[in-house]
Amino acid sequence: MSGPAVFRFFSLRALVAILAIVAMALAVWSLYRIPPAAPPIKAQVNVLALDTVKVDWRDVVIPVLSQGQVRARHELPLSLEVSGRIQQVSAAFADGGRVNAGELLLQLDPEPFALEVTSRQNNVHAARLHLAETRAKARVSGASGRASALGRFEPQLDEALSRLSAAQAGLRQAQRNQEQTELRAPISGRLKAVQVMAGQHVQAGSKLAQLYQEDQVEIRLPVRDDWLALLGIVPGDDTTLEAVSVRLSGRFAGRDGHWQGKVVRREGGLNRNQMMYLIVQVSNAGQALPLEPGVLVQAELHGAATSAVAVLPRSAQAGDQAVWVLDDEQRLRRQSVSVLHQDSENLYLHDGVTSEAEVVLAGDLQLLEGMRIKPQPRQAELAHRSVETP
Repeated sequence: MSGPAVFRFFSLRALVAILAIVAMALAVWSLYRIPPAAPPIKAQVNVLALDTVKVDWRDVVIPVLSQGQVRARHELPLSLEVSGRIQQVSAAFADGGRVNAGELLLQLDPEPFALEVTSRQNNVHAARLHLAETRAKARVSGASGRASALGRFEPQLDEALSRLSAAQAGLRQAQRNQEQTELRAPISGRLKAVQVMAGQHVQAGSKLAQLYQEDQVEIRLPVRDDWLALLGIVPGDDTTLEAVSVRLSGRFAGRDGHWQGKVVRREGGLNRNQMMYLIVQVSNAGQALPLEPGVLVQAELHGAATSAVAVLPRSAQAGDQAVWVLDDEQRLRRQSVSVLHQDSENLYLHDGVTSEAEVVLAGDLQLLEGMRIKPQPRQAELAHRSVETP
């Protein structure tokens, strides 16, 4: 082989070797530059975890909630039966003043009434004199033998007697008016809406103030007619009212207070909202914070126990008459129930679920029928207003 041919042969082999090296280098570089594809990730299914409770049937005292405004048991408007000018006013006769029964509150100027009594007494004396003169004339006419009734002065005597009776009645009225110049407290209590002052002229019958008793107050509580059965109240049998206990709470004078009351009567009939009213009485004797008219109180009434009741949290409700329950596959099912009563915390069921049912506490969540969930059992507890019978 000639020299040029050998040179070309070795040049070609060198070129091939160089290209092979470059190709290997590119392959190695690409392995580090482009990572291998990751293995496929399996889709994960998220299951919602919700609290659940077991249904427990028992005898329960179902609380009935209401509210009302305190009012005085006895409240009297104070007024005078006569007109006149106020001469004297007691220092206690003011808004918020406490007075005792028989205490003098104000007095009118007595002078005009004394003058009226004197005038009426004069009329009585004149009528008596007139009667005596008529009787004397009748005796004289009878002696003369006149036969007619007029001649015997019979109608004249009747007129004289009537005049005396009218004069005496006028005197009694004047004396009574004189007694009415003083306004005294008919009962012990506290005053409000006082509208008088010394020197003022008042008209007969005008309201001068309001006087109310403080020892006992009343609250008029609205309740639905179907709640009477929960309280054990039987219409027509007022003795069933005595078994109802009432716990009151409210805020007055910057303090939280609690009071015990009793149902004393029930107003008859229903209003347009199908509500009736129970009258609750509270004694202020010995109270650390006495109730006063106008205070708004919350009432919690307890009556007889209701048998076979299931108490569930309100978060179990899935409609007006339904709850969420779990089936054997832990899927949601809407179960129709009979709701006996409900308040802000509890549902009181009368029928619809068994003791083996597991009720889901979904709250306000929007759930779908057949949805699978992860149950988180918890101990069912009665809210503080429910009273379990021993």
